[in-house]
Amino acid sequence: MIHDSLANAKRYTGLHPRFPAAFAWCQEPGNLAKPDGRYALQGDALFVIVETGPTIASQLKRFESHRRYIDIQINLKGPEIMEWMPRAALTLFEDFKPDNDICFFEQPVSIPTRLVVRPQEFAIFWPEDAHKPCCNPGEASVSYRKLVFKIAL
Repeated sequence: MIHDSLANAKRYTGLHPRFPAAFAWCQEPGNLAKPDGRYALQGDALFVIVETGPTIASQLKRFESHRRYIDIQINLKGPEIMEWMPRAALTLFEDFKPDNDICFFEQPVSIPTRLVVRPQEFAIFWPEDAHKPCCNPGEASVSYRKLVFKIAL
């Protein structure tokens, strides 16, 4: 897991051959104004989901992880909490379905790492990184807007 400012994105472009295209896409103002939805950049190898919504209380969400994709989640509006734990430390709740790249975990007994991800910040999650995005940054829900890049391994 990595958490940093979008201003430092170039530090991470060497970690995967598709990272430069993802970070370049979010530098284009027109792309940031696109309506919510899925946009293919390199077919299923690299796509982005533009998403707007309300944050939710952490206890109402489950940790998730993926097996075929790395996530780069870039916050554009409204702070959100993204919780993180090693996938190996969690108990499976719902396994992967053949047509989907997401599984969910039981609520952990131990305390997760909580990242406050503000606008112009991002987090990168690999398949071994269980994460719980879009959690309330405080007692109340806030409206967020974000980009979720899916990068095939």
